[in-house]
Amino acid sequence: MNPLKHIALLFTLCPILSALSQNEEVASWALIQNGKAQSEIVLSADALPQVKFAAQELQTHLEKMSGTKLPIVEAPSAEVPHQIYVGESKFTRDLGLSSADLKMEGFKIVAKDGYLALFGRDATYPRYPRGFNDLYDVERLRTEWQEYTGEKWDMPGNGLYDPRFYNKEVGFSTYDPTGTLFAVYEFLERQGVRWYSPYLEEGTVIPDLPTVNVSAQEVALNPVFSYRFMRWSFPRVDLEGFLWFKRQKMGISEIAWFGHGTDYVTNFTAETHPEYRAVVPGVQTSKVENGKNVGAPRLAPPLRDAMIRFADKFFERYPEIDTCPVAPTDGFIAIDQRDVDAGWVRDERGKVGRLSEYVWTFANDVAKGVGEKHPDKTVMGLAYGNARLIPESIEKLSPNLGVVFCQTRSLEMVSPEERANILAWRKQWTEIMSSPEFYVWEYYLNHGDNRRLPGIPVVFSKIMQEDAQSLRGISKGEYVECSYGPGMMLNPALNHYPYMVQARLYWDPDLDLDAFLSEYCTLYYGPAAAEMKEFFTFAEEVWMRPGSRDLTSEESFLKAPDVDRYFEILGRAKAKTVDDAYRKRIDAIAKECEPMQSLFSAQTYLAKGLEALKAKEGETAVRNLRLAADKAQDSTTRIEALSKLGLAYRDLLKDRQGALDAWLEAWRIPPGKLPGNKRAIRMHAWIDSVQIYRAERKYDEALKLLGEYDSQHARGSWKFTALKARGDIANDLGNKEEAIQLYRTAIAEENVRPERVQSLQQQLNRLTQATNP
Repeated sequence: MNPLKHIALLFTLCPILSALSQNEEVASWALIQNGKAQSEIVLSADALPQVKFAAQELQTHLEKMSGTKLPIVEAPSAEVPHQIYVGESKFTRDLGLSSADLKMEGFKIVAKDGYLALFGRDATYPRYPRGFNDLYDVERLRTEWQEYTGEKWDMPGNGLYDPRFYNKEVGFSTYDPTGTLFAVYEFLERQGVRWYSPYLEEGTVIPDLPTVNVSAQEVALNPVFSYRFMRWSFPRVDLEGFLWFKRQKMGISEIAWFGHGTDYVTNFTAETHPEYRAVVPGVQTSKVENGKNVGAPRLAPPLRDAMIRFADKFFERYPEIDTCPVAPTDGFIAIDQRDVDAGWVRDERGKVGRLSEYVWTFANDVAKGVGEKHPDKTVMGLAYGNARLIPESIEKLSPNLGVVFCQTRSLEMVSPEERANILAWRKQWTEIMSSPEFYVWEYYLNHGDNRRLPGIPVVFSKIMQEDAQSLRGISKGEYVECSYGPGMMLNPALNHYPYMVQARLYWDPDLDLDAFLSEYCTLYYGPAAAEMKEFFTFAEEVWMRPGSRDLTSEESFLKAPDVDRYFEILGRAKAKTVDDAYRKRIDAIAKECEPMQSLFSAQTYLAKGLEALKAKEGETAVRNLRLAADKAQDSTTRIEALSKLGLAYRDLLKDRQGALDAWLEAWRIPPGKLPGNKRAIRMHAWIDSVQIYRAERKYDEALKLLGEYDSQHARGSWKFTALKARGDIANDLGNKEEAIQLYRTAIAEENVRPERVQSLQQQLNRLTQATNP
C-alpha cells in the first residue's frame, strides 16, 4: 500500500487550507490537470542562486506529487495558459507586484488572473572578511587584517561569516536571506507537502495529486523573529540538514555578530601586550597554546582601549556591518587579583551575577568609546555565566550596547520559579537597554555526547510557545545550539518534532500546538496517529516533571515505569501498522529510544554492584559493575561503573591487575564526553592507576601515565597530585634531591586543600631531615 495515497483527502480538513475552499465564488485553476502541464515556471535569468534553487524545488516537488515536470523558462510562453512566477522579476513588476512592504525574508503568495507569483525578500550578503571562501584562507586573511590595522589582532569572524555554512551544490549560505524559497515552501505545504524529518528515508510526506489546483489568494507573511538559527551541522557537508533547516523557514535576516569579542584582541598579543591578560592564581598572564594566548582577559583600561580601536577599525573596513562583539571568552570565571582587591567580585549576587559589574562596566565603557566615532553602530555583550544579571551600578546602558541573553529553556524553565527568574532577568535587561539589539542564545543539547539523557524524548512545546510569546516584540531572534555530531543531527526521529515546533513559533508564536501535533501524528504515523499523539503528550508530561536531570539520582524526573510505558505505547503503535512507511517511522523512534532502555538496565546493574560493594561481596560486585559498564550507553554511567569496579577488584578481590584494567579503561574515556562534575572520577582513575604501577614497581609505566594528564588540569590540585606522585617515585628510586624539589614545587601550587599541603610538608620535612641529618 502506498502510505501517501490518501494524504490529499486529509488536507481538505486542515485549517490552513479550509479558508481557500469555504468560498465557492473564489476562482481556481489547475497548474497540472490529470498529469498534464497547464503552467510553466518563469524564472529571471539573473535570479539569485537561492531563487533559482526555489524554482528547482518547486519543479521537483510538483513532479513528485503529480508525475509531471513543469518547464522552467526565462519568459512567459504565449501557448501556456498559466504562469508561476518564482522570485521578483520584470514580469512581476509589470503585474504591479512588489516585496518592498515586506521585512527581510518575508514573502508573498499572489494568485489571480490565472497566474501564481511566489516571491519574497532575498539577498546575498558579502563574505566577511572579503575573500573568505575556505578555512584555509584564515592565515592569509589574518595577515591582511593585521597589516591593515597595524596590530597583532585576530581576524574578524566566528559568527560573522563561516564558509562551512555555504553549500556549493545549491550556491548559497545559511547567512543569505531566502524569502522566495520560503514562499515556495509555504505554497507546497498548502498543497500537502511536509518535510518532517531529515536523514530518514521516510521523513517526508508528499501527497499523490495528479491534479494540482490553485485558488485566487493574496498572502503576505513576515517572520516574527528575524534571527532564526538552529545549528546541528555544517551545510557545506550536510545538504540534507541544510535543506531541512530552510524547509522549516529558518534563516538569518540580517548579519549580527555577537561572539566572544575580547579574543580577537588577546589571541596573539601574549608577548606584546601581557597587560591584556589577568594575573590569576594558576593562570599564566601570557600563556600560549596552539599559537594563541589563553587564560582570563583582564577587563581593564588597556584592553578596553584596544577593544575600542579594534571596533573602530572593523567598522571602518566593513561599514555595512552594524555590530561588533566585546564580551569575554566562553567560560569566563576568573578575574585579575588586583580587580578582586578593588571589589569587583559580588559574591552576594550568586553564580549568575557575581561578575556582572565587572563584565558589563567594561562592555559599557567600550560601547561609549566606539560611539564617539560610530554612533550608528552597536557593540554586543553576552549575558552569560557569571554575568547574566544586569549591572546594578549602571542605570542605563549606552545606547549602542546590545545584549545577547544566554539561557537553556528546556532545563531552566521546567521549574516555575526558575522560569520566573529568567523572565524577570530578561525584563530587567530590556529596561536598562536603549538599543533594540536584544537576542537570545539557546542550548538544545540534551542529546549531546556529554549529556546524561540518551534516548530520552525531550518535548517541551508549551514552554517553547510561552517563551516565544514573551519574547515577541522584545527579541530580534535567537541562535540555538542543537545536539550535533559529525555531519548530521543526532536522534533525528526524536528531535525533529520539537525542532519543527520551535521553527514554526518563530513565525507564529500563537501556533495551535494541539492541532499541529494532531496533524503531524495523522500525516506521519497514519493508523497509529492516536498512539503516537499519546507518546508525544506523555513525553511532554514526563519532561515537565520536577526533579533532577541526572538519571542516576533518586530524585530523577524519569523512572523505570516511564521507560516501560514509552515502549508499551510504541508497541501498540507498531501493532496498528504494517511493514510500510508508518511502521518505519515508529521503528526509527523506537531505535533511538533503545539507549534509554539500556541506560536503565545499566543503572539496575550499577545499583546491584554498589550494593554488593557496600556488603563486601566481591564477586557479585565485580560481575554487576562489569555488566553496568558494558551496557551503559552514556559515558557518565560507564565511568561510574568502571571506577567502582576498580575498587571492587583492589579492595575486595585483592586483584591489582583487574583494578588497573578498570581504571585505565575509565581514564581512556575522553573528558569531552563527560559533564564537568564527573571529570574528577576520570582523574581519580588516572592517579589510582599510577599508584598501582608504583606498587608493582613499574615506574616507567607510572611516569608515562603521569605525563598524560590534561593541560586543563595542569594546575591546582591535580598538578599538586602529579608532582607528589613523581616525587614519591623519585624517592622510591633513591633520587632524594629530585623528590625534595618535586615536593617543594607541589607545595607552592595554588588552590590546594590546606590539609593536603600540610601532609606533604610533613613528608618533605622527614625526607629533608633523613637526607641532611
